[in-house]
Amino acid sequence: MLTASLAAGGPWPRPAAGPSASGDPELLLTFDDGPHETNTPLILDELQRRRLKATFFWVGHRISGGRRYVGKRRAVALRAIDEGHLIGNHTIHHAQLCDGPKAQAEWEIDENARLFRTLIRMPLRVFRAPYGASCDRLRKMLTERGLTHTHWDMDPHEWEHHDLGLTVGYIQRKLRALDGRGVLLLHDTKDVTVRALPIVLDWIDQENERRIAAGKRPIRIISYVDLAREQLADGMDDWVESAGIRLAGYAEAVSALIPGEPGVKLGRR
Repeated sequence: MLTASLAAGGPWPRPAAGPSASGDPELLLTFDDGPHETNTPLILDELQRRRLKATFFWVGHRISGGRRYVGKRRAVALRAIDEGHLIGNHTIHHAQLCDGPKAQAEWEIDENARLFRTLIRMPLRVFRAPYGASCDRLRKMLTERGLTHTHWDMDPHEWEHHDLGLTVGYIQRKLRALDGRGVLLLHDTKDVTVRALPIVLDWIDQENERRIAAGKRPIRIISYVDLAREQLADGMDDWVESAGIRLAGYAEAVSALIPGEPGVKLGRR
């Protein structure tokens, strides 16, 4: 049952990433709770093979302290940035931000931002509340920090049941019925996610062949770059591409257009 404080803010809006700009069914891939030392690289391999970009909402405790695999996880985070993916803030400890002391909630957000910015040399401009929590004080904290919340539209709960068939079946049903834009929530800490991802992506390819043959709109897999481009003035994206910026640098440049700290100069050195 929702607590009074959580309910006060109301649910996050849907569709979580706004309406479809193309008119096609659009899918945004997002992964929570990493980075994981073995699963995340496998997911990155699959995305790289298909030239797809995703948003990873990560927790800082996995890249800090003397925990096992910290070095590997930090290397995974740097790889994700180099390959043009976006990292979002998911707090240090996957914390419930609508209960407990406000100061602790603020620390969870700010310390996670500091940890990842120190590592990847980029600010985290997007945020996802653990558990999808929503309350007035959290919305105010995000506004004060210039953070954009990204909720989800599809959650197969693979983190809970670990069942490949249930995961794939749920996603396929949702995508068949997708009208507009949908954000898919998966978890890069789970083995079932690694196994489900190529099956789902293969199914999308096959489904799109059927749709095109039938004269229907295909499912487009979009990224945060596409979302940022919607905010660009006409012709600006062409100028960025013509400047010859390498992929990771282009991703960093475009990420500056996601609502956040205006005027911050980005880029790893």
